[in-house]
Amino acid sequence: MADFRRILLIKPSSLGDIIHALPALSALRRRFPQAHITWLVKREWAQIVEGHPDLNEVIAADLRWPSWPRLVARLRRAQYDLVIDLQGLLRSGLLTQLTGASVRIGFAAGREGSRWCYTDRVVLAGSESLAWRLIPVHAVDRNLALVAHVGADVTRPRFVFPDLTQEDRRVTQMLGDHGIRPGDRMIAVAPVDRHRVRSWPLERFAEAAAQLAALWQVKVVVLGTSGQREIVQPFVRRMSSGVVDLVGKTTIRELAAMLRRATLLLANDSAPLHLASALGVPVVGLFGPTSVVRARPYGDRHRIVRIDLPCSPCDRRICSNAIQYECLTGIEVAQVVAAARTLVESSGADH
Repeated sequence: MADFRRILLIKPSSLGDIIHALPALSALRRRFPQAHITWLVKREWAQIVEGHPDLNEVIAADLRWPSWPRLVARLRRAQYDLVIDLQGLLRSGLLTQLTGASVRIGFAAGREGSRWCYTDRVVLAGSESLAWRLIPVHAVDRNLALVAHVGADVTRPRFVFPDLTQEDRRVTQMLGDHGIRPGDRMIAVAPVDRHRVRSWPLERFAEAAAQLAALWQVKVVVLGTSGQREIVQPFVRRMSSGVVDLVGKTTIRELAAMLRRATLLLANDSAPLHLASALGVPVVGLFGPTSVVRARPYGDRHRIVRIDLPCSPCDRRICSNAIQYECLTGIEVAQVVAAARTLVESSGADH
């Protein structure tokens, strides 16, 4: 096996997918402790990997086509001898090929023709006859398969994050302003998925959160992006009291620090769900059209709530069922509350 010295990982987006790639990075670092490892990521997501202890460099890139000449020139100057495309799409595949690296690894089932850009194509179990969205392999394990191809030990996946000390201080101040002190329990809720079609109804999120807050005598912290502020307002109004609205008020790194303080996260299949599970925070995940096998919270300290339907998972953004989004609207508040109680009370989570 070659002793690669200059390695590039290509995983531009999005936040949840980047988190799923972190164990692959750490496994690769253990395999090549002396290598110079670079991660290419879109600028808007770069902060989650900047300062990462297993990285030497982060390229926070603008991937719009006009920026390509300068970006490709930079990649070629770096003279990588190994490039791993963890994205598996046309643009990431083309960037992989344009680096000029002698070894270029990607998924044999890569989409949009990306597979033709690689020197080494890794076949995932069960991928031979299935569409990408139906391959029964978790995203974390999918990424680990690529680094295993160069001899990395992937038997003990680890999520490693940059140092969040500064973010911890800011979050402590932020929560303190709302009466939540270090050591206090709290419930975090991320009620909106960026695609919206994977979102449980807001009024049910609010009812479940209110019941749990009353049961445990804790406050509820609602999280989301600035673009979700208006969408989340019905949740905030329905909660009426005991809710701390931090939607759009945290950076990505502050979101991570915030989640580490949570006793529990209630969320749809979304970036906060994957970030929380990677941080070891107990998660109750509500799943509708997406595959639990491929996108569940990684690890054991979590509960999935879903209903079985012949059409689910479909992984589509437009519902073709006679009862629109029945896979989500069929989930009852009582199911979510019961799952949360079982998870927290059985694990003794007290953060």
